[in-house]
Amino acid sequence: MEIEKNRIMPQKLLPYVLGGAAVIALSVLSYFFILSTQPKEVTLTLDGVTQSYQTMASNVKQFLKEQNIKISDADILTPAAETPISKDLNIQVKLSWAIPVTADGQTKKVRTVERSVDKILQAAGIELRKQDRVEPALTATVTPSTNIVVTRVDEKVVQVEQRVPYQEIRQADSSLAKGQSRVLQEGKEGIARLHYKLTLVDGKEVSRELIKTDVVNAKRDRVLAYGTGTPLLASRGGAVDRARQVLSNVTLTAYSADAGGGHGRTATGVRATEGRTIAVDPNVIPLGWWVYIEGVGYRRAEDTGGAIKGSIIDVYIESSSEARRFGRKRGKTVYIIGPKKPEE
Repeated sequence: MEIEKNRIMPQKLLPYVLGGAAVIALSVLSYFFILSTQPKEVTLTLDGVTQSYQTMASNVKQFLKEQNIKISDADILTPAAETPISKDLNIQVKLSWAIPVTADGQTKKVRTVERSVDKILQAAGIELRKQDRVEPALTATVTPSTNIVVTRVDEKVVQVEQRVPYQEIRQADSSLAKGQSRVLQEGKEGIARLHYKLTLVDGKEVSRELIKTDVVNAKRDRVLAYGTGTPLLASRGGAVDRARQVLSNVTLTAYSADAGGGHGRTATGVRATEGRTIAVDPNVIPLGWWVYIEGVGYRRAEDTGGAIKGSIIDVYIESSSEARRFGRKRGKTVYIIGPKKPEE
């Protein structure tokens, strides 16, 4: 009978035991429920700036939405968006920026999380050469408003051929009368090859430096002998008249009545006459004075012209075709005689 009594006792205690277990389980559930409804403290490092937050979000994605932080595929997020929020969780976000980069005549926006100029250029696939210039500097840190500009700088050597003018060397010769001259050696232009180093910025030349000169054909100077003797004019009867002034290296041209707009009367009021009339610069040869022109003869200064300045004389020729054929004759000597023509 004792044995049966002992067996009955645990069955009577079973409801009490079960009730106690239920109370304990309910307490545990209540504890965890309370924990789940309490905000958790997390830290957020956004572009290097760290700050603590209290959040009720269940995962990282909800937390970022709660903070109004939008994440794109180009941004870096650690840990992943679906990671549950736990106490003291450290969330790191590095946002990408669209940085304008100008190079080779084009501007494009490069979206990247890089913050240094050199890294952004690498992300953009832009290769730099030794002479190229970059603004800001390669080591500079960018901001969202930074514009990166790459200036292409090229250097190259070009060759240019250039004519080298000859000079005139004058030598005194007493065997020649004053105003007379004789060419001892004709001049000839030379040719030089110039080597320039060009600097181009974005394809435009900004500087040119001469670094070498080669002589292709050497120049030959013109050698001219000029007279230092007394100018003489032979007249009829063997008398000698001295010229008042001698003009050397005079240029002769020709004009006609129908070529220059109808030359009827001259500046002195007389009619232009072939074999007599010339147009002169009155500041050099007084109007009305006679001159003796080497290779032409005696002529009288009777006319002027807008293009007749200095040592230029325009010889009047009746025929326009003959005037054109006369052309331009240089290096002539002219003797200024005076208002009276010498006897021939």
